[in-house]
Amino acid sequence: MSSGNPHKNSTITTPYGINHSTELSPPAVERELAHKRQITSNGYVRIDGLFDIEAELTDHKTYSFPSDFRGEVTPDLPVHHMIVRITITKERMITAAEAITVTGPYVVCPKANDVFTKLVGLKIGPGWRRKVQAAIGGRHGCTHITELLGPVATTAYQTLYGHEARERRQKTHFSDADKQSERSHLRNSCVGYADDLG
Repeated sequence: MSSGNPHKNSTITTPYGINHSTELSPPAVERELAHKRQITSNGYVRIDGLFDIEAELTDHKTYSFPSDFRGEVTPDLPVHHMIVRITITKERMITAAEAITVTGPYVVCPKANDVFTKLVGLKIGPGWRRKVQAAIGGRHGCTHITELLGPVATTAYQTLYGHEARERRQKTHFSDADKQSERSHLRNSCVGYADDLG
């Protein structure tokens, strides 16, 4: 068993000064790592004016276990491995959607990819998780692919906002007042945009 901190990384730097912690406190008791999930999500600016958002999920157990479908699943083999891509407009409307189940626990798992195109025509915005669940969740979908659409939405916002801000900076000089005006829609969305911070 290991009581180590899997998030410990001596190469992490922070803009908050040398005394700012970059790792969690030590675990309170001895423990064993049992499950590892990794999610990556990337946003791409396309030359045709659209945006691709891709995400990938893998799950690994740290021990071997038997599977009726796959035989013995060892720690080096992912229990789940899914990849998705959506293409969106600058208004966050989905124009194309694709999903691949590389590895799943059951022979039927790749069938969930068939409903992923039902995302086409949806807009990323308020009620996103509810819309995704209605379109691709439930008995014909995949829980893990559905979960991936949360990080996908966040990545879409970050990609679009960053791209638009970069284009504006390249066209004109932004004053502090311009920056404040641009961020007004984020007011009170987090501590960084709180009204009560000087």
